[in-house]
Amino acid sequence: MEKRMNFFPENGRWPSPFNQAANPAALAGRRIRVADCTLRDGEQQAGIVLNSDDKVAIARSLDALGIYEIEAGTVASSEEDREAIGRIVQAGLNARISVLCRGINADIDLAHDVGVWGVRLSFPVSDIEREYKLKGVSEDEYLSRALTLAEYARKRGMAVIFSPFDTTRASLPFLRRIAAEFSRAGTVDRIRIVDTTGCALPQAISHIVGEVVDAGNGVPVEIHCHNDFGLSCANTLAGIQAGADYVSSTINGIGERCGNASTEEVVMALEVLYGYETGLHLERLKAMSRQVEELTGIRLSPNKAVVGENAFRHEAGMVVAGLLKNPFTAESYAPEIVGQQRGILLGKKSGVVSVQHKAMQLGLDLPESALAPVLALVKERAVHLRRSLDDDEFVRIVEATLAAHQS
Repeated sequence: MEKRMNFFPENGRWPSPFNQAANPAALAGRRIRVADCTLRDGEQQAGIVLNSDDKVAIARSLDALGIYEIEAGTVASSEEDREAIGRIVQAGLNARISVLCRGINADIDLAHDVGVWGVRLSFPVSDIEREYKLKGVSEDEYLSRALTLAEYARKRGMAVIFSPFDTTRASLPFLRRIAAEFSRAGTVDRIRIVDTTGCALPQAISHIVGEVVDAGNGVPVEIHCHNDFGLSCANTLAGIQAGADYVSSTINGIGERCGNASTEEVVMALEVLYGYETGLHLERLKAMSRQVEELTGIRLSPNKAVVGENAFRHEAGMVVAGLLKNPFTAESYAPEIVGQQRGILLGKKSGVVSVQHKAMQLGLDLPESALAPVLALVKERAVHLRRSLDDDEFVRIVEATLAAHQS
C-alpha cells in the first residue's frame, strides 16, 4: 500500500521541496548572526525622527528578539544621539552595541567615550565615492588611511567592522587587496559589503562576497543591501550563501530611499526556506514590527511579507475552501510562528464556504438555504464599499436575510 504523506508538519512549515537545489547545505555548521541597523540606517529614512526614549525602547525589543548586535546610531549625528547610544550601552542588554563612524579619529574617540562594544568605519570605496567624498584619494592613500583608522580603533579597545561604502560599484581587485591587507594586519573583526544604491544582482552579490571571503582568508564578512530594485532580501540571502556570516538589516525594511533588507524577511527565509535555525524568538517579530511602525510613523503596506496585516488574511473563495481543510494549501508556514493570526475576510471574491465559516465563527445560526442569499448581499455590499466587510456588517446582513426569510 502506498504510504500517505503527512500534510500537517509538526514544525508548522511547508516550503518548496525544490529549495534543496539551492544548496541550503551551504549554511550547515555556520553561525549566521543579525546585526540590526534599524536605529542607524533605519532612522536615516527621510522623515523619521526617533527620540532617546524611542531608541532605548526599540533596542530593548531587539535584544528580547535575540538580535546579536545593534547598530545604535551614527556617533557624530548629535548630542541627543550620543545620549541615546549611551543609554542603550548602559541598559544591560545581551546584544553587542556598535555605532557608525566616519573615517576620522574624532568619531572613533566619541564612540569610545560612550562606551560601545564596536565601531563601524564607513569609508567610501568606489571610484565615484572617493572622487566626490574623499577628494579623489588614490587606492594607496585609501588603504593606508583605512589601516590606520582600524588600528587606532582597535587600540582604543573596540571591535572594528570596516564598512567600505558603495562596495558593489568598486574595483574587485581593489576590494581583494583591502581584504587581504586587513587579514594580514589583523586589525578588523569584520568587513561589511555594502550595496549602497541597491544596484547589484543576487549573482553579483554572490561573486563579490565570494571574492572578499577568499581574499580575506578568515576575516568574517557582513552583507548590507538596499532595496532600490526590490532585491534586498534576495541579495542578502545570496551574500549569506556565498559566505557572509553576518546580516545587516532593519525591522520593516526601513532606511535610506527604498530601505534595506527587512530583518524579519531575511530571518524567516533562513528559517523556513533554508531550514536554518537562527535562534531568534520568532514569535516576537510581529510585535517588534508594530512597535517600529508606531514609533517611526512609517505605515506598512498591508501585503508586507511576514508582518503585514494581510500576510495571513484570505478572501478568495477557492483559496478559503482549501485553507479550511488544510492551511498549508495556501500558506507555507503557520502565522503563530511570527506572532500573527490567520484571518478569513468576506468580500467580492468570497464563496459559500467562507460565509458558512464566518457564521460558525461568530456563533450565528445560518441555515443552508440562507447561504446563497447572504453571499449575494456580501458581494453586493463589498462592491459598493470597495473593500471587505467587517464582522458587524456581516452580522447585519445575516440578520436582515433571516428576517426576510421568516416574514
